[in-house]
Amino acid sequence: MRKGFYMKLAAQNVKLNSKFYIPYLIASSITAAMFYIMGFLAFNPGLKGNSINTVMAFGVWVIAIFSVIILLYINSFLMKRRQKEIGLYNVLGMEKRHIGRIFGWETVYSYLITMVCGLGGGILLSKLFLLLLYHISNLPTKLQFEVSGKSAGNTLILFAGIFLLMLVLNQVKVHFNNPVELLRGGNVGEKEPKANWFLAILGAVLLGAGYYISLTTKNPLSALEYFFIAVLLVIAGTYLLFIAGTVAILKLLKKNKKFYYKTNHFTAVSGLLYRMKQNATGLASICILATMVMVMMSVTVSLQAGEQNIIDTMYPQDICANVYNAKNTTVGKSVNDLVEKAVKEVGRTVKSAHYGRYLPLTTTLKNGNYVLDSSSNIMAENSAVFTVMTAQEYQNSTGQKLSLADGEAAYYSFYGSLPSSFQLLGQKLKLTTRLSSAPVTTGNQSAYLVNSHLLVVKDEKVLAALMQMQMATQKDGYSTYTYSYAFDTDGTDTQKIALSKTVNQALRSLSNSQNGSDNDSHAFSVVESRQSSANDIQNIVGSLLFLGMFLSLLFVMATVLIIYYKQISEGYDDTERFNIMQKVGMSRAEVRKSIHSQVLLVFFLPLIVACVHMLVVFPYLTKLLKLFQLTNVPLFAACAAGTAAVFAAVYVVVYAITTRTYYHIVSPAKS
Repeated sequence: MRKGFYMKLAAQNVKLNSKFYIPYLIASSITAAMFYIMGFLAFNPGLKGNSINTVMAFGVWVIAIFSVIILLYINSFLMKRRQKEIGLYNVLGMEKRHIGRIFGWETVYSYLITMVCGLGGGILLSKLFLLLLYHISNLPTKLQFEVSGKSAGNTLILFAGIFLLMLVLNQVKVHFNNPVELLRGGNVGEKEPKANWFLAILGAVLLGAGYYISLTTKNPLSALEYFFIAVLLVIAGTYLLFIAGTVAILKLLKKNKKFYYKTNHFTAVSGLLYRMKQNATGLASICILATMVMVMMSVTVSLQAGEQNIIDTMYPQDICANVYNAKNTTVGKSVNDLVEKAVKEVGRTVKSAHYGRYLPLTTTLKNGNYVLDSSSNIMAENSAVFTVMTAQEYQNSTGQKLSLADGEAAYYSFYGSLPSSFQLLGQKLKLTTRLSSAPVTTGNQSAYLVNSHLLVVKDEKVLAALMQMQMATQKDGYSTYTYSYAFDTDGTDTQKIALSKTVNQALRSLSNSQNGSDNDSHAFSVVESRQSSANDIQNIVGSLLFLGMFLSLLFVMATVLIIYYKQISEGYDDTERFNIMQKVGMSRAEVRKSIHSQVLLVFFLPLIVACVHMLVVFPYLTKLLKLFQLTNVPLFAACAAGTAAVFAAVYVVVYAITTRTYYHIVSPAKS
């Protein structure tokens, strides 16, 4: 062959197949640009040590895995459409190694175009995304902008590996197929599919198992534990039902002679059988991608919208100072005095102060008695975390007076439920008053995550008995009393953060004095600032919203590509069917209407199933959101509904645009 022949032939092939190659090159370039940008953000020096860095690093892995999947999918479509062309090369005398060289040069061209456009576009747009991340995450300092050599190198290596893998797969396909099979490759799907009831039933079982986990999981930590299992079950079930379940249902309809042998039903069922045979995997992929977009955007948007609600729930006051595991009961006054002294020294004022003492207990229910068991699984149904305080401490903290008789207790359940009467460490208690809220001094007692309750007992005698039982059970022999002082103060956010550090220094000396020189106590202090923690929450929520939008754009792009190639594939197939159906007596208008109804039904089936997935997974997602202390279910419902509506609108627009391409292919057919 003349020098440069294969290079020119490969370039000509790319040009002649532009209808297939241009979307493919656009997709690979966008994917490469997004991978570079996410890596640029993850490795940015300004994010080092920040929680956002972890979120972005996770995004890098997600995009890398997704890039492999979507590009392999597109490559498989391109190969299917070019099988006749490759078979013709063989028939005309070109050896398989020569075809391999053509593929090699096509791969080189595709890789170079992808890297020039993708990497170049990523570098140009990285600053824009950097500023966007800075804006929505409320970062305290401006991030550094530079061309990330590490991210660029990772992009070059990753996509070199992907294109090399595609080349190897294409070479293997050509090597093991003979020319006749390749020439007939485009018509392989014309055989009527067979119903696989085993896979259909298995798909229904897997999907049902995923739905069952979503609908029956009550504990937020359990929801997190089973999250990936539920996701895998739903994905596997969806693919199997689209691949085997739809065909099985259509086969049943075909066996019903009264239903099947009618003009509209006959053409519709027959057409749908072939469409499901050829496009089931693509339809399932569209469904999964649509579900992922709706889940990610609804969750991250609701977190952003409920950001202030999260902060208010976790930090109801400006500063909360706590001393844990103190030896004696005199610490409470010391905490109050030290906090007030520290506030006065910096010229601030204490407002709306709440102080108190409580006894945290980790227990397991055994024969009607909650007993201490720090080694138990706190997520178990029979486990519970109690925060116990006296009626006087409750009054000091809230200003509300409770009248309790011997053996009576008031309660507030953060999560879970309690029997009306039970034993706690051998103490018989009867619940008489349900509290509307918990004192702010109890802090964030793992609320909404495990069975967690506040108990208010009559007096010091009851609390002391529980504390003595605790001391006798624990190895160190010390009480785990917690002393808390929560208050608002005047000044700017910066001044409040500085004050929290001053208070922390003062309480640290108190903790050290409690520990003494024997080193057998574990007293320690924790001071939390609403303003400082709010910045951290804003960073995390903002970065999650950014990642959700970023990945959603990627998934929407993949959805559009799959739909586009699906429409092209069906267009070429329907051109032949269009003529055949007219030859057997159907008018052009009837054929067009029949094909249109089939395309419309199949096209919107993934969207309908995705909405069903979203509806079933909604209760599960509300549990996961409780891990972020977002308990506003109506807010999440509104965000989920809005996200689904926006995605459906985008989906319809994509349908309208891609359908034009479909009809452009089909319309040349003549009667």
